[in-house]
Amino acid sequence: MELLFGLFAGLASGSVFALLGAGLVIAYRGSGVINFAHGSVAAYAAFTWDELRDMPGPTGIGNEGGSIYLPWFDPIPEWGFLKALHINNLPVEIHIMTDPPAWLAMIITLMMSAFIGLLMHFLVFRPLRNSPMLAKVVGSVGIMLYLQAVALLNFGNSNRADDGFWVFNSTSEPITNFIGMDKNLPRSTPYLAVAALIIGFGAWALYRYTRFGLATRAADENEKGATLLGYSPQFLAGLNWVISSVLAGLAGVIFLHKTMPNQLNLYVVSALAAALVGSLTSIPGAIAGGLGLGAFASMGVSATSYEWWPDWLPVDGVRAFAPVLVVILVLYFRGHKLPIRGTVGLGRQPRAPATKHPVVGVGVGVVIALVMSNIFISKWESTLTMTLVAILAMLSLVVLLGFLGQISLVQWTLAGISSFVLIRLASDGVKVRPMDFFVVTGPGWPDPLAALGGVVAAVLLGLLIGIPALRIRGVQLAVVTLASIVAIEDLLMRNRPVMGTAAHTMNPTPKPEWFGQYVGALDENSNQTDYWKFTLFAIIVTALAGLFVVNLRRGVTGRRFLAIRSNERAAAAAGVNVARTKMLGFGVSSFLAGLAGVLIAYKMPMVTSEFFSPFVGLAMIAFVYLGGITTVWGAVLGGMLVGGGLLSEFGSLHFEGITQAYINAVGGIGLIVNAILTSGEGISLLVTNQAKALVASMRGTDTQENHADEIVSTEKESV
Repeated sequence: MELLFGLFAGLASGSVFALLGAGLVIAYRGSGVINFAHGSVAAYAAFTWDELRDMPGPTGIGNEGGSIYLPWFDPIPEWGFLKALHINNLPVEIHIMTDPPAWLAMIITLMMSAFIGLLMHFLVFRPLRNSPMLAKVVGSVGIMLYLQAVALLNFGNSNRADDGFWVFNSTSEPITNFIGMDKNLPRSTPYLAVAALIIGFGAWALYRYTRFGLATRAADENEKGATLLGYSPQFLAGLNWVISSVLAGLAGVIFLHKTMPNQLNLYVVSALAAALVGSLTSIPGAIAGGLGLGAFASMGVSATSYEWWPDWLPVDGVRAFAPVLVVILVLYFRGHKLPIRGTVGLGRQPRAPATKHPVVGVGVGVVIALVMSNIFISKWESTLTMTLVAILAMLSLVVLLGFLGQISLVQWTLAGISSFVLIRLASDGVKVRPMDFFVVTGPGWPDPLAALGGVVAAVLLGLLIGIPALRIRGVQLAVVTLASIVAIEDLLMRNRPVMGTAAHTMNPTPKPEWFGQYVGALDENSNQTDYWKFTLFAIIVTALAGLFVVNLRRGVTGRRFLAIRSNERAAAAAGVNVARTKMLGFGVSSFLAGLAGVLIAYKMPMVTSEFFSPFVGLAMIAFVYLGGITTVWGAVLGGMLVGGGLLSEFGSLHFEGITQAYINAVGGIGLIVNAILTSGEGISLLVTNQAKALVASMRGTDTQENHADEIVSTEKESV
């Protein structure tokens, strides 16, 4: 009875999964892009609706509502000395009318969604049309980060509750004794399910019986053929982006009474599962997949109420794991049957040049870091170590994304697993610091051994996540890893039986000692996280990791990685064991991410799962991609750019208005621009090319010829 009622109760969340999944199918059929920002479009639409109706803006002034916020921020805000110039005049907020009726608010909200869809097409995905798959994935991730950051800037960070389009809230009368089960079903559940079916049927009919739908299907099956028949694939793509975004906005508004707008960002995980059930081509399949997924997850949650259910499988973990299981099963067994669009052309992969003098380069970086450590005090010392942690995490991305070409989004979460396992293994049930609220029980291993245990846990989980990469690749792997992030957070990091009583709140970190030396960041005399021995420890670990990655690229293993990135079939024909090499890449990358988790546990007196949220990990990818995903110096530059890094803190010092939201928004823009203009080579290679051009001009040699020779040399190495 519990399971049957759970099936019906899950149709509410299943309806929003279905609508979002249908929108993903439409976007994919129209442009060949799996849009990871789809949930963020729904979230921005939900914020827009809420702002129009009755909620105050981020300043808290006025409760009458009636305003919309355009999806951008003023590029020249009044920061620091700019306040005296008063030159920020880009319109952001537009007041429509006080307390607009629901139908008008819905129309305006859907128009905003359509506008966002057009912007995504013209500014991002149309320029990335012939780019490598990694660039398209990075473009959608950049939009996701940007929309989330702009929503925070425009709408504030306060929690919002809204009745949505229909007045369904906690005071609404439920359906009592639902079909004789002696249980009450929220009255909105059948309305949402019926709405999903009706909207899904309308979308299916549009693509099945209209000329526009026929043209879209033609471009989906053969883009070149559709072009020859007189259809413009880009015009069709633009219309499909509008329809997809409108469906996302509709889903966000009609489901708003059950959630908060910012929570819709990660609904894209379940929407991806629903779209994959429909093979990325079938709208009815996506609708059925979304409703089925909601029912399946709700049934799993209902099963946790039985006495036989194990305590180490929490409710939130079961709910989060349902879409992961669906995604993995669909991709593993049907991934080879998923459609692959034929495009006019495909851009080259970003270069991954080998470093000629690795010891000199790493040595220079170590000297600079040591000088900074001796100059910096208090906050800046802590900022330096945060930069080192970010560099170490980004090195794992350089190996996996830059060298091997596997689009994995889970590496920062693996660092969190390493940190949490280390804390559990090093704890012995004794309060570490007087300010700790919780005591974590554990075996009390020595700190080096506990750190090794954390790294091993990250490697094992990374290898487990890498297993689907043996059958799937590219954007499909990105889908699996994005789905895994949410499941890992709820199944492992927030799991009290596994990680201890503090897993849900603030996990106190140990006081680490290596060979009799305290290497934690917290200086107990000053109560500041700037202890010089930790800085030295972090410099040594990061330098060794950087030297390892450089030599990995220079060796046989690095060349095998590049060969697989370039063409897996050609690499296999040349004698490369693709499966073994992929698993090696996942293991090495997870090892580096685990080391970053160790440094985090040593740096902070308390660690929470929110520190390893998916958006922090995506921001890491954004900034390392901006710095240069294929080079160690790209990781160094990305670590300086990331929030809490040296360059971002320097900007905050001189412009007091800079917040993490501004940093993420700029990072998202930079990510997109980098994907469009440099094919992912990033600032590091761009600066290197300019320096070589300057030297070549002084010598009187041809820079274009030298650059072409370098590209050919890299491609020959991969072969």
